[in-house]
Amino acid sequence: MTLALKVAATAAAIASVAMFAGLASAQQAAAPAAPAATPMVAGPGGKQVPDLNGIWGGNLVAGGTSVVDSCKTVADAFAREGGRFAYQGRSGSQQWVTFEQDCGIGHRGKLNKPIYKPQYWQDVRLHDYYANAGGEWADYADPDWKAVDGVPRMGAPNKIVQTPNEIVFLYQTSNIFRIVPIDCRPWDPVMQYDQTPMGLAVGCFLADGTLVVKSTAFSDGTWLDWNGYVHSNQMTVTETFKRQGDNLVYNVLVEDPVYLMQPWSIGQRSLAVQKDPTAQLLQDVPFVDRSLGNLADPSYRG
Repeated sequence: MTLALKVAATAAAIASVAMFAGLASAQQAAAPAAPAATPMVAGPGGKQVPDLNGIWGGNLVAGGTSVVDSCKTVADAFAREGGRFAYQGRSGSQQWVTFEQDCGIGHRGKLNKPIYKPQYWQDVRLHDYYANAGGEWADYADPDWKAVDGVPRMGAPNKIVQTPNEIVFLYQTSNIFRIVPIDCRPWDPVMQYDQTPMGLAVGCFLADGTLVVKSTAFSDGTWLDWNGYVHSNQMTVTETFKRQGDNLVYNVLVEDPVYLMQPWSIGQRSLAVQKDPTAQLLQDVPFVDRSLGNLADPSYRG
């Protein structure tokens, strides 16, 4: 190899090394920051457990007041102008005139749904079809008309207050709360046969920091979701809460040996902690139903 070729080869090698070094440096610079360390607090027996205190999944409006609504990404629900929402010149809140129809199609089209035993699908269909009818069909009415969603339909708590021996879940909607002991105790041998919409819950922290809350003693008057997804009073619900930095990963598993062919995992949600120290939950207004049974055409489904 001539001297010129050797020089050229050396230069190419140096350029190649520089290029890969530059790429490595760029990749290193673009690497995501390590998640924030999970804060810890004293738990049962003085053992350190993850700190779950705080408002989770909320949005802020002016003044630091928390508007907890995980279905929206912004406080202004009517910011989307144009498109099909502006059909026939609609603007502002009028764009949501098809809200129930759109959501009805979306919910019924979900792939993840509870699998009922064959003999109960007709019951589910009737609850779904006559959910808003009232009158002679009141037994099939959606319990949401009475502001009784219950666990697990009521979803993740909006605020958590934690002490060494128990955890309090606060829900802004209807000003509901749940108090859960977290000392890994079993269900009370007497209270586990009571029947309420929110059931009887006990909690326990696992070695990896996951809080597991198991609930039983449910009444059978609530739904799992608004598609008429009924359940029996033998249902059990397992909720898990795992803090990862500033996020809380929430999962729900429903088991019902009477209605369901298999356990139903509702799905995972990740809720961000509210960092504004002035944020607070708003007190919900009293619920008064003025619509059930008064629809012009109760049989019309969106």
